Amino acid sequence: MIKAVIFDQDGVIIDSEKINLASALFSFEQLGIKIDDQDKKTIIGIHPTDYKNIMLAKYDFDFDRYVQIKRDYYSQALISAPLFTKTVNIIRQLKQKNIPLGMVTSSKRVTNQEILKRAGLDKVFKAIICFEDCEQRKPAPDCYLSCASKLNVLPYECLAIEDSQPGLTAAKGAGMTCFVIPNQTTQNQDFSRADKVIDYDTELDIELFE
Repeated sequence: MIKAVIFDQDGVIIDSEKINLASALFSFEQLGIKIDDQDKKTIIGIHPTDYKNIMLAKYDFDFDRYVQIKRDYYSQALISAPLFTKTVNIIRQLKQKNIPLGMVTSSKRVTNQEILKRAGLDKVFKAIICFEDCEQRKPAPDCYLSCASKLNVLPYECLAIEDSQPGLTAAKGAGMTCFVIPNQTTQNQDFSRADKVIDYDTELDIELFE
C-alpha cells in the first residue's frame, strides 16, 4: 500500500531540465569543447559535481570555471522557466487529502526553496532532500531512502514521481514504485523499469494517484 508520494523537482515541477542542458552546452562551448550525445545523457538529471570526474576524464577543462559559467547562465534562465502547473495542482490536491509528501532533488537548497516559493509549495512537503543532504545522489538510491526515513514510511510504501532515467534508477534502487512523466529533454531516455510512464498533456490526472 502506498502511504507517501515523493516528487522530483527539476523536470517535474518546473521545466528546468532543458535549461540545465542548455547551460551545460553553453558553458562547454565557452571553454572550447563540443560535447556529444553520450555526454548529454551523462548530464541530464545529474548535478555537475556528480558528473565532474566523468567529464574531466574525457576533456581537459577548468571545472571551476565551467561551474561558474553554468551557474550564471542557469540562474538567469531559471527566472523565466515555466512551472508544470498540472503537477503543481496535483501536489496541492494530495496535500489536501493529507497524504505525506516528500521531495528529492539534486538542486541545492537555496534553489529548491526559491522554486517551491514561486510555485506556492514552500509549506507543502513534510521532507525535502537536496544536494547537500546526501553524499551519493541520483542515480544512487540514498536520497530516496533518506526521504522515506524522514517521512517515517518504508521505501516500498512510497510512490516516486520522476522525469529522468537517473531519477528512475534511484527510486527503483530504493525499492519504490515509480511513475515517470517525461518532458521534452528526457523523452528519449530508457524508462523500461518505470511502473507507469505518464504523458503530461493527455494522461496526468489526480485519479492516477488514487
